[in-house]
Amino acid sequence: MNFFQSLAAFVRDNPVRVRSAVAALLVLVGQSIPALSNWAGSDTVIDFITFVVVVGLGESASRKVAAKYNPGD
Repeated sequence: MNFFQSLAAFVRDNPVRVRSAVAALLVLVGQSIPALSNWAGSDTVIDFITFVVVVGLGESASRKVAAKYNPGD
């Protein structure tokens, strides 16, 4: 099994961890690059975009996990 197959298997088997890592990276980038707030207009816009993406990632992960453990629902 090569690296990409291993990575794909990890992503498939751990949706919550992967989405949490993506959310953390998004927050890190949004808070550590000042040019983003200049481009977006303010830190509030960056925070709102981050919030929407993190909520979307969480909802998507919870649906995937629920489907895995409750296949009849």
